[in-house]
Amino acid sequence: MLTVFGGRRIRVQLLVVLLLSGCAHYSTSAGLVGGIKSVAIPTAENETSEVDVGQRLADLSTDAFLADGRLRVVDEESADAFLLLSIERLEDEPFTFTAAEVTEQYRFRLFASARLERSGDGSALLEVERLVGWGTYDAALPDEEGRDPAVEAAMDMIIEEIVDRTTASW
Repeated sequence: MLTVFGGRRIRVQLLVVLLLSGCAHYSTSAGLVGGIKSVAIPTAENETSEVDVGQRLADLSTDAFLADGRLRVVDEESADAFLLLSIERLEDEPFTFTAAEVTEQYRFRLFASARLERSGDGSALLEVERLVGWGTYDAALPDEEGRDPAVEAAMDMIIEEIVDRTTASW
């Protein structure tokens, strides 16, 4: 009687070992585009008349990659790749209205593109065009309370997309 139960126990243990060994090479970590480990993020090219948005986008991108932690953000001399950002257009358009057809809220939209370029040969590892981020703001508020947070929300949308596409290549 002991040999029957002992034999079953061994078979169950072997089955468990076989099932678990099938997962041995599986990794839950995402691969990085082009096998890079570090990135430099220069000031974004700004095709608009609004000053400082290029530097602001680059700074927020740097913060996002640092918070994510999968790529090191380094200077241009030691980077495996460059994240080249371009701000193509900014729009403020009426979004909601009162019954008297007066604008209550505006929607701010930022149109951008990104290119991840290998530092050695300049080859494109990732190109993302037509990125759009947006945020809404109250028409009655001063810029620092209304529009500025909407601009940051739009940038955050774009940056999240860029970080996701750069760090998850599967």
